[in-house]
Amino acid sequence: MKRLRVMCAAISLLVLLAGCAPASRPTETQQRPASQDGTTPRAPKSLTIAIQGEPSHLVFDFASTGFASIGSGDLALAVHQGLVTYDDRGEAHPTLATDIPSRDRGTWIVRPDGTMLTTYRIRPGITWHDGRPLTARDFKFGWELYTDPEMPISGSGSVKGILDRVETPDDLTLNLEWAKTYPFAHTLGLSALPAVPAHIVEETYRADKSRVPEMSYWLREFVGVGPYQLTSWEPGSHLVLKAYAPYFGGRAKIDTITAQFIPSQPTIVANLLAGSVDGVINRALEFEQAMLVKDEWERGGRKPLVVTQPTHWRMIAVQFNNPRPRQMLDVRVRRALLHAIDRQAVVDAMLDGQSPVSHSFVTPDDPRWSSVQDVMAKYDYDPRRAQELLAEVGWRTTVDGGTLIDSTGARVDLTFETSPPLQRTATITAPYLRAIGLGIEELVLSPADARDVKRVISFPSIMPTNIPLTWEQNLGRIYGPRCPSEANRYTGFNSGCYQNPEHDAVIERLFTEIDPTAQRQLWRDLVKIQSEELPVLPVFFLIVATIFREGVTGVKGDSNPRSGATWNVAEWDVRV
Repeated sequence: MKRLRVMCAAISLLVLLAGCAPASRPTETQQRPASQDGTTPRAPKSLTIAIQGEPSHLVFDFASTGFASIGSGDLALAVHQGLVTYDDRGEAHPTLATDIPSRDRGTWIVRPDGTMLTTYRIRPGITWHDGRPLTARDFKFGWELYTDPEMPISGSGSVKGILDRVETPDDLTLNLEWAKTYPFAHTLGLSALPAVPAHIVEETYRADKSRVPEMSYWLREFVGVGPYQLTSWEPGSHLVLKAYAPYFGGRAKIDTITAQFIPSQPTIVANLLAGSVDGVINRALEFEQAMLVKDEWERGGRKPLVVTQPTHWRMIAVQFNNPRPRQMLDVRVRRALLHAIDRQAVVDAMLDGQSPVSHSFVTPDDPRWSSVQDVMAKYDYDPRRAQELLAEVGWRTTVDGGTLIDSTGARVDLTFETSPPLQRTATITAPYLRAIGLGIEELVLSPADARDVKRVISFPSIMPTNIPLTWEQNLGRIYGPRCPSEANRYTGFNSGCYQNPEHDAVIERLFTEIDPTAQRQLWRDLVKIQSEELPVLPVFFLIVATIFREGVTGVKGDSNPRSGATWNVAEWDVRV
């Protein structure tokens, strides 16, 4: 099956290459910069990447998707920076800030009533791309824009309602007053507290707020404080970033980065193999397409740079609100379902075996992995054990051993409901459940029903789903009070309506606990409860691939937590 899939892809690619001319690289007149010792000039270095379609914005989105959203998020940190940045190992590093607020140094104060004060000191000498100095005022103005209900801009909701006010005692100091305890108040990145150049935007904002979203600043005249500055943007074609020499972290190693706008994934593949572009970051290619490029390059004797990373948690949601059959509420049934599914085979079929099987929401590259892996309950593929657990519930197989029946003699049926994008997961998984005697009805929602949240959460038995691997999603996905209902306009993440007071209490403490030792114990408690009680059935992690041709170095993929692959773009290099 796998070989047939690769052969079909290769045939399609040959047809595409025969009929599709690769996108040409834009020509740029470049001055040859001096070497670091100022004496011997070197040839300028350039890199061309493909992104899937033209971005709607670079960093700030006046639509509905927030700061650094899909389509531009992987470029955001190339042109703009936050106070703190995470690396690929999950370690936080001060960026625009001189250091990370600390209780030991007195820059993170937690008061007896739970309110807090964090102090960030901005690195002196940082300049915007137009040469103007970055000051604390730019962060305060950014926060004012971000929280103004008249501004149609949306960002990460993680600090809204928690960060109370921003004060600027001097040009390089930010005092942040918090309404309640927040565990990540010391690691605010670009999406939480962005700097906006007050010298460019504020006059328009004070005069007429309605004109602010229309300003050219937000797109083709963007000015940031990142290692690269936007120098040109050709609509429908490409944009060009050039290294900003006065960048406070040191001049980037690559002089010019060109981002080609290519809407079609097959065309991206064709351009990569033709050498018209050097690589892609994160979501520009589906994993299978990226692996096709990798295989083709390696067959030609080249050694591409490839980084694969999990981005979403694929699970099977379980209905706890009047499920059919009622025995779904018995944990033995949920454990039996997981024992019945060969999850490694599912990963092999869907992701060429490249993704780890999931036992919880914590991935092997997560910094919490080492402290929680020993408490994860694991359910290996074991159909016999699955049938033993179902027998304990009172379900037995018929004389011919082919059908499970309950204590009344009725066949046990489950409805495996799915939306079109997740249908393949259900199709591959369902046969394993049928193999232990369950009657499985596969029901694919219409596109209209899949958009109707009230309809989606009414699934009777089980439903494949996935969530981004973010702190807020991890905690909110199975949190009791976030069961979708009319009261919350069906916006809660907890689609199966799992309720467990002990579990909810751990989550509530994680929303406020700031002591690292206590946090580790709480994460252990949460993983233990979830893996033992199985409010959802973990299956695997969706992954993306960052891939570049041989000769490109320094690319490490997305940060962890995910904020964009260009978090260390100043360190990227390429052989001329």
